[in-house]
Amino acid sequence: MTSSVCRQCGADVSLVHVDHIEGEEGGIRVVIDGLPVLNCASGHKRFTTPDFPLEFVQRLAESGALDEVTPAVKKGLFRTRLLCPSCGQEVSTETNGDLDGKAQVEVPDGDPVAVKVKVPLFRCPGCNQEVTEPKSGLERDLMQAVANAFRSAEIPPG
Repeated sequence: MTSSVCRQCGADVSLVHVDHIEGEEGGIRVVIDGLPVLNCASGHKRFTTPDFPLEFVQRLAESGALDEVTPAVKKGLFRTRLLCPSCGQEVSTETNGDLDGKAQVEVPDGDPVAVKVKVPLFRCPGCNQEVTEPKSGLERDLMQAVANAFRSAEIPPG
């Protein structure tokens, strides 16, 4: 844990848990409950360690919350298309519902944090398989959705 004094006002800080923060990016939505942060009497918040945001995203990605997704394959340089990984047919970019994932993300010196992830699904017209956006976009959007959730709780990045 970092120092016990607020960097903005010099007041003492204490560990609190922030409930229900949300963020969204590219159709991916995350809801985080029980996030540990350091908070002072003036309401200034910061992460418990400088590496916390990156470690949190890495642990979320490894948690299994998105194990049930089947990413589409992205093809094309100028006119990109999404292809079904099973049959190779082009997949519509019109959403066909969502996949809901849940995880308990372990954090240093604290209770696990509950995270819900909602990922848009697309249906292949050929084989009817439901797929998500390609893996690289999925990871990027997940990371940005978490960052947006942190920002919504007014937790500065540094």
